[in-house]
Amino acid sequence: MKLELLDGCTFLIISDEGVRIIVDPYMHNYIPENPPPGPESNRPPVAEFADIVTISHAHFNYSYVYTVKGVPQLYSGGAPAEIKGVKFTSAVGWHYDTEYESGPQGLVNMIGIEVDGIRMRHMGDYGQKELLDEQLQQIGKVDILMTRWLDWTPKLLEQIKPKVVIPMHAEKPDAFMNSLKGFTQMNASDIEFEVSTLPKEMKCILLKPSRIAP
Repeated sequence: MKLELLDGCTFLIISDEGVRIIVDPYMHNYIPENPPPGPESNRPPVAEFADIVTISHAHFNYSYVYTVKGVPQLYSGGAPAEIKGVKFTSAVGWHYDTEYESGPQGLVNMIGIEVDGIRMRHMGDYGQKELLDEQLQQIGKVDILMTRWLDWTPKLLEQIKPKVVIPMHAEKPDAFMNSLKGFTQMNASDIEFEVSTLPKEMKCILLKPSRIAP
């Protein structure tokens, strides 16, 4: 299984059988009047073919399917599903509070994707201080965790105990990331995984986004 960080929270996953999954496709060309800090408005579009697209929540920068090629099937949470041999599950959590827009941001789907026997969990814009027992039960065992890197991240890693964690929206390592025994910063956007080679102790791998504004 191959995992590529396109940008922010957007990933391309390719199974050993060639099934292509786009996770949380970003909007490449937005120009708001008061843009929030973060990605530039002139990023290249996703422009990748996909068999399946998953969407964690309906915010424009996580659900912009218009630049995804093909006619993909959509999974946006709810009941478990199996599409083209890939298994999907979902647990619901609260969106993190943003400095750009005050007040509640709603709910997000923490989507589970099982590809080639590897159990991944994409947390979207999850932002609780800690997971509830019911949420932990719904999430289950996680091999690869994709999560934003904010003040609640240490507790999340303690609760889920993934074998691999992939930071999202993290341009450079912070003190906590550097403190992790298994931390690696790669000068690459993609990495391949197999069940037999997953680490026994947690590794944190910081990937370089492939869609960077020129």
